Amino acid sequence: MTTAIREEAARWFARMHGGTGDDAAWRAWMDADPAHAAEYAAFEALWRDFDSTPRVEALAQALHGQRRVRRRAIARGALGLAGLGVLGLLARRGWDAFQDGATYAQSRETGIGERMTLSLPDGSTLTLGPASRAALRYSRRERAVVLTHGEALFDVARDAARPFVIDAGSARVTVLGTRFAVSRLPGLVRVSVAHGTVQLAARGGAGPLLLRAGEVGETADEGSALPRRVPRDAQDAFAAAERGLIVFDQATLPEIAATLSRWRRQSVRAEGPAEGGPRITAAVQARDVEGFLQALPRIAAVRVQERDGALWLTASEKNR
Repeated sequence: MTTAIREEAARWFARMHGGTGDDAAWRAWMDADPAHAAEYAAFEALWRDFDSTPRVEALAQALHGQRRVRRRAIARGALGLAGLGVLGLLARRGWDAFQDGATYAQSRETGIGERMTLSLPDGSTLTLGPASRAALRYSRRERAVVLTHGEALFDVARDAARPFVIDAGSARVTVLGTRFAVSRLPGLVRVSVAHGTVQLAARGGAGPLLLRAGEVGETADEGSALPRRVPRDAQDAFAAAERGLIVFDQATLPEIAATLSRWRRQSVRAEGPAEGGPRITAAVQARDVEGFLQALPRIAAVRVQERDGALWLTASEKNR
């Protein structure tokens, strides 16, 4: 009788943890006899016991056929696991949890005008630009970064077994090993590749675009527009870190405002639609942002006005 109940409990455990069980039927079976609940609880306890690395690795070997496993009880309630497929379920779930468990994690944020370089445990480096934030999480399967806002430069050590993935809003950037930059700007995400190869995809993996050394790609930070290459110099993204220059290439007022806001305490904002306004090309010394703002009305048809605690950039009438 006990063996039959144990086998039923194993079947229910496999169904419920495999996502194919019926909750009402399972609850009715559990309530029908205290022995049912006791045997099911034994399987749950066994499942929780597989958190340790040696047990998980042993189960993974069994799952992949690397060695034969005797059919024996490894804990109360384990009888019949192999024959009922529960061993495979435990091995798969346990191995996935082991592979996806964090081996390294941290979050860093920079202030206005501040840059920060992080040396990562795999030999990669990440340089956060001003007023930027990134959260890092490494597992045995993947190296992941979430760029919440701002910009970051990456020099990624090659690891064919663990891709390096950056989540930047609606954009997903995947590499194995390369040097590149990611910048979140108003309405778009820009990726500039210094060397190596980078895959830029929109949310959901739609329309992946392969970018090679010297290329720049952009994708909308909202919506489902496909990524596209843009005619820009990829080295512009590294100019601030290497030469203290902020480079604008046919930049819109929203892009200029967002970029300069990372370098000065008082925020800079743009007024009016991005399209149809002036496009500005300039190289600005990071230490002379104020001088550039003062000169901007002489460079382009732009009004610079201070109000409501911010500095506003507005296209003049002849650009409307």
